[in-house]
Amino acid sequence: MNGRDDLTLAVLQHRPTPDAIEQSLSRLEDATASAAAGGAQLLVCPEASLTGYNIPLSIARKVAVDCQGTVTDRIRTLCQQHEIALAYGYIERDGEQLFNAVNVIDATGELISHYRKTHLWDELDRTLFSAGDDFAPLFELNGWKVGILICYDIEFPESSRHLALQGADLIIAPTALMAPWTLVADVMTRARAAENQVYFAYANYCGPEGDLEYVGRSCIVGPDGEELARADDKPRILSAVLNKQAISDIRQSLPYHTDRRPSIYQSLT
Repeated sequence: MNGRDDLTLAVLQHRPTPDAIEQSLSRLEDATASAAAGGAQLLVCPEASLTGYNIPLSIARKVAVDCQGTVTDRIRTLCQQHEIALAYGYIERDGEQLFNAVNVIDATGELISHYRKTHLWDELDRTLFSAGDDFAPLFELNGWKVGILICYDIEFPESSRHLALQGADLIIAPTALMAPWTLVADVMTRARAAENQVYFAYANYCGPEGDLEYVGRSCIVGPDGEELARADDKPRILSAVLNKQAISDIRQSLPYHTDRRPSIYQSLT
């Protein structure tokens, strides 16, 4: 059983299922049941996991879903049934605009966070999506403060630092990282965790989608930059128990937060 300062986290790595909402929901049901049975309190899924990511604009418009609607209601029910919180990526429709978005639903079925990707990657993102205007506020889950980034967002150190300065204990990053950019999964995830002294969870696809080949390499990283769990290039669910004392310990031994000198960083903004 978890202590009061523990959080059991699961990360789903799966093959993409573009333009197949029912198949995606079926996979989600299996994953939430499996993660909950393993004691997880939060399951994190990849970027656009529900709808597919590398798809033509015409298909994206067809499969896009509202932030809150019938599909969201079905996922609320899954969370209630299995008593687990869920963070999942999808293509969001808002009027005529499409966004690369993440919803977080808690174990009671309440939508507790919603984020739209702020840094769009290359023509793939820019052809499909409008950019989000701001980072989502941290959400609280079982006493943990959690921030959300999506894929390319993590390649900008300011993104993670912003969330850390807001008080994040954990940053989750649904992603769709393709070959050959394994550096992001293997190095940047650990760097963002270590430099901000937070836990970091990275949920990626594996296998092909259109002309892309996703590299897998999903991970859960501790606040000291050490890997707690790491996937290869096959579908699987990772899990780890996170503990707040580990955050306190590393911040005491390496006081990055208190030794910052914001007055000399003005050029960053």
